[in-house]
Amino acid sequence: MMYMNIERFHFQVDPLDKLLPEGIPRNSMVGIFGETGTGKSVLLNEIAYRALQRGDTVSFILLEDTPLSRIINMEHLGFDIVPYLEKGKLRFLDCFSYRLTERGFEFPERFLDLRERIKGSVIEAEDPRNVDEIWSHLEREARMMRGKGMILMDSLTECLTISTDPGSLLDLIKASKAVVSKYYFIPFMYTFHFGFFDEFRYALEVASDGVIDLRFDPDLIKMYLVKQMRVRRMSGSYHYPGWITFEVERGKGLVTVEVKKGNEKLAKGSERGLKK
Repeated sequence: MMYMNIERFHFQVDPLDKLLPEGIPRNSMVGIFGETGTGKSVLLNEIAYRALQRGDTVSFILLEDTPLSRIINMEHLGFDIVPYLEKGKLRFLDCFSYRLTERGFEFPERFLDLRERIKGSVIEAEDPRNVDEIWSHLEREARMMRGKGMILMDSLTECLTISTDPGSLLDLIKASKAVVSKYYFIPFMYTFHFGFFDEFRYALEVASDGVIDLRFDPDLIKMYLVKQMRVRRMSGSYHYPGWITFEVERGKGLVTVEVKKGNEKLAKGSERGLKK
């Protein structure tokens, strides 16, 4: 007997939707893992933009750059997010700018008008090294959304570099999975860099519902930095098990491509069957 039909959603990101043809449950915590430069932040940016386009509210925790930098990066992709910030549909928790304010730097004067327009949607963390402050924000945002939004963090690796207690950070992630995803049915997605804090990474992978890997094509890396994506695990969802090759196009985001290797041709997605 079916007691509950959990709402699902598609990312509306071309390679991800090919890998996850049935989408994923809304009560999922998903990690995006990969080396520097493989496209983790770009992927998260597009996930945010597609969620906004379909009417979701997005809360974005920024640990690697300022809200202004993120706006510029997304505009470079062809994604205009300022209207969503003005309407409060997109909210930033700024965990980076404290590095500037601690050293006496102020917001660039030529962008003061923009700051005024979006100030209601930007919260500057007083001390992001305090895990409790991040948790308070996560819980508050999830309570406000109640199944109609998404929370993103870029990146969890950076959070580790400033945290004084990695153990409390893992507790934060587990609590977020329990409260944000499982109780409030809010998808929570984060990025994590390979090559740093590997023991912590293994614990994260176990704690997460889904694991998305990004890499450079190992057969072509000596000549080209061709990027690939796969879904290593996704609880409650069928997924294609192979790697998909993609590139980033302005206005389109991530798109699946075909790459020739000698006489071999990589198809747009694996046809080797579904894996649960």
